[in-house]
Amino acid sequence: MMVRNVLQTPKQFRNFLSKIINKEFLIFLFFLALSGLFWLTMTLDETYEKEFSIDIRLIGVPKNVVITSEIDSTIHFTVRDKGYMVILYQLGQQLNHPIFFDYNTYSDNKGAGTIPIADVQRQINQQLFKSSKITSVKSDDLVFTFNFGQCKKVPVQMLGNIDPGNSYYLAHTEFTPDSVVVYATKKVLDSIHKAQTEKLNVGNFTEPKEITVNLAKIAKAKFVPAQVKIKLFPDVLTEEKVEVPIEPTNVPENKVLRTFPGKITVSFVVGAQRLRTLPKDLTTKELLPTGFKVVVDYNEVMTRHTEKCRLYLLATPNGVRNARLATNYIDYIIEQR
Repeated sequence: MMVRNVLQTPKQFRNFLSKIINKEFLIFLFFLALSGLFWLTMTLDETYEKEFSIDIRLIGVPKNVVITSEIDSTIHFTVRDKGYMVILYQLGQQLNHPIFFDYNTYSDNKGAGTIPIADVQRQINQQLFKSSKITSVKSDDLVFTFNFGQCKKVPVQMLGNIDPGNSYYLAHTEFTPDSVVVYATKKVLDSIHKAQTEKLNVGNFTEPKEITVNLAKIAKAKFVPAQVKIKLFPDVLTEEKVEVPIEPTNVPENKVLRTFPGKITVSFVVGAQRLRTLPKDLTTKELLPTGFKVVVDYNEVMTRHTEKCRLYLLATPNGVRNARLATNYIDYIIEQR
């Protein structure tokens, strides 16, 4: 009966429960925390290895010196120490300061310089606690090259795959700048004739597109600027036809080579913008064959002695693509003058 009276209200019920379990629950939490602390202490007292990184800088470069290939900007190294020391490195500012190496100390004054790994490790050790030990240092390149201003200007060339949308083609490309300055030794300069971009893969575009791209690096050379802007101009493809006169070639002065017909239809694909610039007849508005050249070779005709002569499309205007003849063989006669 007494219990029933105590449980008459929610508040009384909560008070009743707290009296029963509160003390035991607190004791449980205390021993749980104590065991967790003991486990953490034992764990952090173990020895661990952890990889860290630190920035590296080359300083004291004279104004008349151009660094043509840089050292790595970041060094990776592995530290061995107690767990709590490793955590201090991860959480603190201990390894946030770059290490510096003086140009004059490591330059050979002949165009190159090398920073020994031992010197790198020595400087890193100065930022570590005495109990810590570096087990490895990783770096791709600690060699720098330089010259005293030898350079030349080279054109920029795009490298990669440019594929506009369906029924479009790349009509024009603009580089900004269209040429760059390359610094290197005379021997290296003599071998460089262009600055290629890093490989591009651009596709499915129908409007002019501008991208910024890095220039591909060349060992012991430096491009200035190291980036260029490329503007790609797509154009709609359209198929057209033009009547082109057939020109006999290698015909002796006392002979006449006549073809039937005297003109041949040439089909081709061209961009809409380029089509507007192709010459047209002012009266009929039809395309003129300017820039197209179709020939038949007299020597070949006399050698083969066939009933039909073969036609060759030797030239097309700039911007014309996939040009093809309506037929490759036609009738002919050879007459005496």
